[in-house]
Amino acid sequence: MTFARSPVAASGQPFAGAAAALVALAVLAGTLAACTGAPKTPDGVPAVAPDAHTIPFDEPHEILTRDKAYVISWQPVGGAIPINGDFEVELFVTRNDEARTPVEGANVSMTCFMPEHGHGMLREPVTEELGGGHYRARGFLLHMDGYWTVSATVMVGGIAASADDELRL
Repeated sequence: MTFARSPVAASGQPFAGAAAALVALAVLAGTLAACTGAPKTPDGVPAVAPDAHTIPFDEPHEILTRDKAYVISWQPVGGAIPINGDFEVELFVTRNDEARTPVEGANVSMTCFMPEHGHGMLREPVTEELGGGHYRARGFLLHMDGYWTVSATVMVGGIAASADDELRL
């Protein structure tokens, strides 16, 4: 019984066919990337999209501080939380009284923590007062999906009151 030798094997270059296939595959991948209109780096290389998608946030969350002194209503600006994307949070702080009196002049902060992973966010948000009990926290980035705890703190007259919430992204 005789076996025919392939032309590649006969040439003495056993990997020549594999190299040609890899070159063809690279050319095909580049052509497909160019045709899809994928974003490119300044060098013309197709850019890798970040792991970003959004979680709808239809209604503001309302949380009561542990000492029951304040009510904090919060929601992301734009009505959604992007995973691995920057976002801001609107907060409305009132006293927990019948009139829901807006709290002005407070030092308000908010942060998120992932207890199952033992870490928080990669950034520390900065909050500014907008007036009438409204505050805006900028600099949020929840870099992965999963279970997050949210902690908001209101400091008035040197006394802090905190409230907790949770998110599942």
